Amino acid sequence: MKRKQKNILRSASGLIIGGLFLYFTLRDKPLGPVWESLAETDVFWVFVSFCCLVFIFFFRALRWQVLLESGRGKLLSDRIFTALLLGYFVNSFTPKLGEIIRCTSLHRTTGIPVPRAMGSVLAERAYDLLILILGLVTIFILEIDRMQGLIDATIGGISHIYGYRYFLAAPFLIAAFIILLLFSLQRKKDIHYKPVRKVVEFLQQMFTALKHGFLLKRAGTFFFLTLLIWIFLVLLNVCFLKALPETHGFPIPFAVIILFVGGIGWALPSPGGIGTTHFFLLQLFVAYQQDPQSGISFGILSNGLTFLFTILLGGWGWYRYEIEKLDSRATTIKPPEHQI
Repeated sequence: MKRKQKNILRSASGLIIGGLFLYFTLRDKPLGPVWESLAETDVFWVFVSFCCLVFIFFFRALRWQVLLESGRGKLLSDRIFTALLLGYFVNSFTPKLGEIIRCTSLHRTTGIPVPRAMGSVLAERAYDLLILILGLVTIFILEIDRMQGLIDATIGGISHIYGYRYFLAAPFLIAAFIILLLFSLQRKKDIHYKPVRKVVEFLQQMFTALKHGFLLKRAGTFFFLTLLIWIFLVLLNVCFLKALPETHGFPIPFAVIILFVGGIGWALPSPGGIGTTHFFLLQLFVAYQQDPQSGISFGILSNGLTFLFTILLGGWGWYRYEIEKLDSRATTIKPPEHQI
């Protein structure tokens, strides 16, 4: 019951954050021209964007498989793909809860321990976060004059929503991490309290999987797949730009900038990036002296289509997951083959 209440609270907080960002984005903006622009969306580019998103999910599943196989053993790639779709489906409604769902669903269909899957997801996120940070730093260095307004608007908007309490909470989070780390360094026989022992064992397995994620056995394949993922993410934004009449002629470099700046919105705890991505994209269009209505139209189209396509693919993943659960019950998968 407590877990359900915690999930509900997390989802509600994410919706509130997204709603506030959406309010700041649409406040005092006439929406008539926005709907007129969206009504003229090119269906061809919408279809191409759907194909790009399918490839993105496919490459993400292959990359996750590489991380998982860095531990030990060959895995069932179709079940990894299903678990990943299911995770992104849940992430569309709850902030980041999908990462847990994709690990637990993979465990139910393949027997892979949840800590091992979670460690691989953390490693995957660490690599993507590094690329996002490097991309943002490069963009802000090259476009510092235009980015200054975006920085000011972003700081002002986030301070209205978050305030400074997260900075005050940082020392407590660091202290909690140190305490958990000390627990993990203790010998198992010295830990007598069963719930604590289970938490420590889980963390130990997860950190081991995280270590395997950074010690890649197939580093070339992993980085090639990562490159393909980010290329198709750029192509996805190109499709969204091409789909709207007022952004049809925007250059490809602008699609790259959209990817990294919009990525900040996806990183914030809002389900499906709703509100947060709209806010950052609007500020980006304003910084480049583009029509704010175009920024709002692009934000609604790109975020809305990504949300819709993820729901469709996630629904198919849910259907596949139910079938795979039945298959896993019929054919016994031996857990020792998947242990770290």
